[in-house]
Amino acid sequence: MAALPFTFTSCDDDWYDGYDWYDKPYYDATENAIALAQTLNGTWTGTIVNEYTNDNGIRQQTQCSADFTFVQYRYDAINGTGYETDYDGTGRKQTLPFKWYVDYRTGNVYVEYTESGYRFLLDANGNSKYSGFSLDNSRFNGVMEGIPNADGVPNDEFVFFDLYRVRGYSAPHKLKSADSTATVSFGKGEGKQFEISDAPVMLRRI
Repeated sequence: MAALPFTFTSCDDDWYDGYDWYDKPYYDATENAIALAQTLNGTWTGTIVNEYTNDNGIRQQTQCSADFTFVQYRYDAINGTGYETDYDGTGRKQTLPFKWYVDYRTGNVYVEYTESGYRFLLDANGNSKYSGFSLDNSRFNGVMEGIPNADGVPNDEFVFFDLYRVRGYSAPHKLKSADSTATVSFGKGEGKQFEISDAPVMLRRI
């Protein structure tokens, strides 16, 4: 399994923070960042566990089945759109559109939900209960960590997930530096984030 590194130079920071990563397509990225985006691209299905502070100030968990679809703006873009569909097993469901991008300097993935404005970080270097992810061509697991939104409002939510690919995957033939027979992987998570939960089954809080 080939884990791909990410590098950047200090001059990248001169304009990086001012770029509209969620809405403006970006194509001129590193090969590894493009490969990560291409690997994300597609539909994934599995289980999520949502942890948040409820209206009584108490930490609470719920769980449900979910599908995530990531769509690149273009085959070589490191950002795009997508949607999450949650199911509670009783016929009820909800669909949550989002936008996303790969930080080509670190390999982190950022997600912003369109309707709520909530933002989340998938930390490529995380490897603990509350940080990190692991992604390859067939499996995607880890945790989305809540981060402040565009107005600086904090978000203390965590979304733990364990997903399997349903369709999509075009990265291998575009990775010139990778062994064509290897499984390309991203993130340093080792499955520590997601655990089987006895939390009540209900649609994710929005």
